[in-house]
Amino acid sequence: MTKIGNIILVASLLMGSCQEIVHEPLVQGTGAPGVLRNVEIENLPGAAKISYTLPEDQFFLYVLAEFTDNNGRKKSVKSSSFKNYLLLEGFGQEREYGVSLYTVSRSEDKSDPINVKISPLKAPVHIAFETLDVIATFGGPAIGYVNESGAEYVTRTLLKNEQGGWEEYDRHYSSAKENRYAVRGFLPEPTSFAFYLTDKWGNCSDTLYRDLTPLYEEELDKSLWADEALIDDFNEPLYSPLYQLWTPGSNTYFFQDRNLLEKAHMPNWVTIDFGREYVLGRMRYNQVSHSNTWRFSSCSPRLFEIWGTNHPTPNWDDWTLLGEFESIKPSGLPTGQLSDDDLRVNAQGEDFDMPISSDSYRYIRFKTLETWGGLGYMCMLELTFWGQQANRQ
Repeated sequence: MTKIGNIILVASLLMGSCQEIVHEPLVQGTGAPGVLRNVEIENLPGAAKISYTLPEDQFFLYVLAEFTDNNGRKKSVKSSSFKNYLLLEGFGQEREYGVSLYTVSRSEDKSDPINVKISPLKAPVHIAFETLDVIATFGGPAIGYVNESGAEYVTRTLLKNEQGGWEEYDRHYSSAKENRYAVRGFLPEPTSFAFYLTDKWGNCSDTLYRDLTPLYEEELDKSLWADEALIDDFNEPLYSPLYQLWTPGSNTYFFQDRNLLEKAHMPNWVTIDFGREYVLGRMRYNQVSHSNTWRFSSCSPRLFEIWGTNHPTPNWDDWTLLGEFESIKPSGLPTGQLSDDDLRVNAQGEDFDMPISSDSYRYIRFKTLETWGGLGYMCMLELTFWGQQANRQ
């Protein structure tokens, strides 16, 4: 066959293969299944549960609910033939909504609709907003609210600009049931803030307005820090002394000496002298990060406490508990697996807010309760604290 003949043959084959593909139901012509029976409505916060009796039909495949939400968006929800209910969620307004319920066969034939009315209760985003509380703290506003449903919200912080309008300054994502955090970076001068919550369905809470004056804060001067070295401290190093914790650098880490079996157990602690008294506002803890061996693993602290005093002794009665803290791995992945968020947080360190207090302390104890690897000794790259000097003029 000539070259021209080959080209014609290939073109003919290609043209023959370019048939339009039509997606059709796997089962043909089963007809519409029977309708639902015994339909019952249970109104829930921002949602409604619709229960029913399914039709006895061998070709019945699923239940379909169609409705329009409070934002005017048409939505549909499906529930399989193995469940006798469906859950409609994401309603931000307390009012009546119409829902059309269908049964659908394997051939995608729909039954006649059953039309019902639902009246969802107050949405969780509004319930959470009612608990929203904001106060001034070091460097900015401290924000807190109760999230009983455990839903994920975005807390949005806005600032009033020079023209009197509002501009978004910060977004904070959380599903914690007790959500507390601070937005930093503000001077100690009167500032107008606004705060509101949004949920994953785009519902917005009301807005809370606050005029606040953030407290002055400064990073504690690490050149004044020293190892207080109390008799019951576990400050013996495997490599370099405790002062590595306040010496910046990627390899200035401190490891407790794991070979000291009589001390290599939890809990244990080290004591640091700040050199002067401070009202403490927040701290940053940096894990050892030059290898994945220690990133959210091994001897890196996971649960710990900070204690303060101005009269350091081995007697815990002379110390005040300033806070209990937990290192959080953003991804929640098993040990040894790290997401981009995990690596980012590990590189920048984890920030922890100290409870608001007017008391000042010169000495702190870092008490490790549990390490990420369940080991009996602790390792850390760096500690940093911010606050305000006592008796600052």
